[in-house]
Amino acid sequence: MILLKIIGVLALIIIVIIGLLEIGRRNRIASFHKEFNTKGFTQLEVILFEELYDLFDENIQVKLQSQISYFENKRKWRHYWDKSMTMELYGDNDNPLSDNQKYPRKDERKLATIRFKANGEKFSVEYSNYDGRIWGWKIRPNPKNIQTVESIEVTSKKINHDPNEEVQIMLDLKEFKSIPKFTGFLAEVIEIKKPNRAFKPLLREQIEFFEEKVEGTLPKGYYDLIEQTEGVEFDEFSIGGISRIRATSLDDGNYYHLAEFSDGVLALKEGSSELFFCGYSGLIDPLGTDFGKALKQCVENAC
Repeated sequence: MILLKIIGVLALIIIVIIGLLEIGRRNRIASFHKEFNTKGFTQLEVILFEELYDLFDENIQVKLQSQISYFENKRKWRHYWDKSMTMELYGDNDNPLSDNQKYPRKDERKLATIRFKANGEKFSVEYSNYDGRIWGWKIRPNPKNIQTVESIEVTSKKINHDPNEEVQIMLDLKEFKSIPKFTGFLAEVIEIKKPNRAFKPLLREQIEFFEEKVEGTLPKGYYDLIEQTEGVEFDEFSIGGISRIRATSLDDGNYYHLAEFSDGVLALKEGSSELFFCGYSGLIDPLGTDFGKALKQCVENAC
């Protein structure tokens, strides 16, 4: 009798834990919709834009001004961390930034750095570049209390990578005419959710080129993916190939996107082989070092 009561209590505890985990997952998904917004830029950011423009020649100035104007009321993601703030610019897929608004540099690089003082405190902002446009910026330390300042004191600023330099790394990916019969964990993922399309894998030399862009050890299982495909797209998520890897800068370093979901990304932490789910809400969950296992866990949560 006592044993049955103990089993009953344990079962109740397990049910409660499962319920709490599901509530957490749903809250995480719901919070995603609050994170993306179309609000304009802050007074601090507007002041810093003028300092950024001043670094470049007239042609680049015009392109940057055009880009900032385009993104001002388009979809963006701003997040305040404990020690910093991250901004990423996404835009409108139905009305994308035109090619003539972009500059020659297409790789993912740090564009410029500005160091400044506001209210007697030292700050820095790093602007990043991707696909011929400004991708976003990171301000350290957390600038939430100075976003409405009317003036700053710039102590230094520099160009990190010249946007006029013609660096082309974008690939014309070849799509499979029909979804092939994948093997391993990828086949298991497709059993969970049917993909919309998939892309042919890169050549070995191309893979080696993109490997050098990742400051970390690509996780166990990831090579099984890129040997079969350069990415698979689903309705609710996408699994990126190595040419699609880009980074988000958080308080403790860069996180490289390996798969993207509606509420966050499966990412590799810079300088390690550790995988994390980085939620758009700010939640970060460790997922070990096995890419296949981590991916299936994320997919099951998303579906």
